[in-house]
Amino acid sequence: MRGRVRLVAAALVLAAGVALAESSAWEAVWQSETAAALTSMVGRARTKAVQDGRERSATAVVQASAGKVRFDYEARGHRWSVIDDGGRLIQLDPRARTAVVLPRPSLAVDRALAERNYVARDAGEAVVAGRPTRIVEVAPRGKGPAARRLWLDRETSLPLKQERYNAEGRLTSATEYGEVEFGAPVPAETFAVPEGWTKVEPGGEGPRLGVQELSARMGFSVRVPRYVPEGYVLLGGYVQEWGRWGMRPAELRYTDGLRVLSVYERPRGEGPPGPGMGPGRGGRHRDRGGPGGRHRDDAGRGRRGRGDRGGRRGGRPGPPPQGGRRGPGFGPPGGEVMTLVDRGTEKALRYFGPELVVVVVGDVAADELVRVAKSVE
Repeated sequence: MRGRVRLVAAALVLAAGVALAESSAWEAVWQSETAAALTSMVGRARTKAVQDGRERSATAVVQASAGKVRFDYEARGHRWSVIDDGGRLIQLDPRARTAVVLPRPSLAVDRALAERNYVARDAGEAVVAGRPTRIVEVAPRGKGPAARRLWLDRETSLPLKQERYNAEGRLTSATEYGEVEFGAPVPAETFAVPEGWTKVEPGGEGPRLGVQELSARMGFSVRVPRYVPEGYVLLGGYVQEWGRWGMRPAELRYTDGLRVLSVYERPRGEGPPGPGMGPGRGGRHRDRGGPGGRHRDDAGRGRRGRGDRGGRRGGRPGPPPQGGRRGPGFGPPGGEVMTLVDRGTEKALRYFGPELVVVVVGDVAADELVRVAKSVE
């Protein structure tokens, strides 16, 4: 009888432990970030993205071993690859025989802040690529549609399927494995840059600055918005340079833990000769996402049509996109002019105030962008 009681007690303890593990949805999300790098596997997946009203798709062969992951993409006859070596992303362009080396972003800009502003919860179970998965949903705490959904392999925590949504709840990217084989051998040379290729390492951005130091660097008084959306906190200030446009705006960068909101400022009358909003490829506000990785727009392509490694929100923001409705140049002296561009993955608002031109870029509602921009002056 006493032995039977012990067995029952042990079973209850085990069940409680399983329930506790299942309730830790955030821990499952964080584990998924490194899952592909902690196993040896080969798989095939499809990825799609919706941006600027267009849907793009690509297929990918995924290989992982020894803490490194490689994604070989193909879409409409175009091929490109991305190697994630654990610390860097290496984008391979076979047509140009070029390898572009970039920093590897993380799933969240700030994990503690993400857990404060978002809730991760279990949303059921499903079979993906023939394997049982645990569905985890990440949504704003209190209100709002889900920001992402992950179908995590029960055994490895690898995201076998994932979806990312914008602040309005519209799907912006999705990835799903069709097949996966764990334990498959992967040669070490799979993760090497081919011999004879040109390696490019773009310079990183400048240091994070306080507002006063940023103002001194810029030569004008950088103004902190009196309003930012609930949950967003200031990461810091940065001096930006927008290449051929000859622009050097000041950037104040905010985050709610997952998403990034950038406020760019420059004095009126300074800027490019045309009516554009700045360099037009969406820059570092991209949400990336590929098989085994995170979410990305452009169906797995990076800024120049190559792949980024998958869909975390940790990428730093960049110049606002062009396109959509534009304002008439710099606007009349002293007048207010607004221009809004909605790419689906993010919005960009250009506002000409009395003294400053302000551009606000982020995945928030349009009226929130207007409120932020107008609160600067």
